[in-house]
Amino acid sequence: MRNLEGKIHIRLAWDGQRIRRASLEPRALVQIGAMLRGKSAQHAAQLIPMLFSLCGKAQAGAAAAALEAAQGEPAPSASLKRERLVLAEALQETLWRLLLDLPGIMGMEANPALLAQVRQRCAQAFASEQDATAWQRFVEELGQTVNHALFGTATTCWRDMADVEQLMRCLRQANTTTANIVLACWRGTGRWGASAVGLMPPADRAGVLAALAPGWHSDADFARHPHWHGQPMETGALARMRAHPVLAALLQLEGASILTRLLARLYELEELLARLHAASLPPQPWVQGTALDTGVALAWVQTARGLLLHRVALDRQGMIEDYCIVAPTEWNFHPAGACVQGLAGQAAASAEQARRSAELLVQALDPCVAYHIEVDHA
Repeated sequence: MRNLEGKIHIRLAWDGQRIRRASLEPRALVQIGAMLRGKSAQHAAQLIPMLFSLCGKAQAGAAAAALEAAQGEPAPSASLKRERLVLAEALQETLWRLLLDLPGIMGMEANPALLAQVRQRCAQAFASEQDATAWQRFVEELGQTVNHALFGTATTCWRDMADVEQLMRCLRQANTTTANIVLACWRGTGRWGASAVGLMPPADRAGVLAALAPGWHSDADFARHPHWHGQPMETGALARMRAHPVLAALLQLEGASILTRLLARLYELEELLARLHAASLPPQPWVQGTALDTGVALAWVQTARGLLLHRVALDRQGMIEDYCIVAPTEWNFHPAGACVQGLAGQAAASAEQARRSAELLVQALDPCVAYHIEVDHA
């Protein structure tokens, strides 16, 4: 299947000392509505995950939730497995950034072997249809493996530390690649990147219906430039985990910095493992959907990168009349969003440093597509 995901273009105006301003051209969106119009719901559910190289399970879950709600046929028996597939995918996507991409940017050793191991074990667990006891044992062992590789210990005690300085002392003792990346950001490499863009509120049903459904209905450009009550928002791990004491303290101290975003991903790994371990769906699952009108529905799914939205409209024969997707990339890489605002004013002694700074922030915000950074002399 041809990849249709596009590329983000970021341009930096650098004056020899700092990035004076940044601009961003969003990617071209997949014209999913035109591709699916007149097709059956079953065809759409099969095709959509094939169109996206990343977050295929989340795309599949969102499509299923939206189509089921539009047809008035929810399938509760499939919900727990669907939720676990999305959570396991989010864990793997988070590890991809921590084990491969960020070490590459920071000049440290990557760990593709661990990522491959986690992927293999997750695939085997889902294929074997394990009973509840075996599933929970699998999740516990997976958590021990991940924690030992990232922090040099199979326990998660470091996550309970509410003091930033105490946390940093613990990471110094760990002396792993992940700990050293966090420490490098703590020493200044990533203690910047904040903007005036707000963190997305919790995406519960009431909030989604009040903030997103009306905007989507009235704004023809919503899918390209999404907004929450008219304002761009940052979505992702930091928005979901901001109540953690360490993150709350850092947000007060330096705002949504690269360091804060990175720590949010680390803290959310434990949240993902806890959700995977649960025997039933929580009150606010990661995969949700609701009917908006007859034959019209909206699904919202959390992913490693943030909030994914699917909106579908069926005609009277139950065929696709319209279909639209808003990925987390459209939130975090909005032309007036967190990436552009976070880059403006960043010190850079050279064009290469400006480019590397931009790349670090881009990775912290985590697009689901390729990107190109261009540095102009202002």
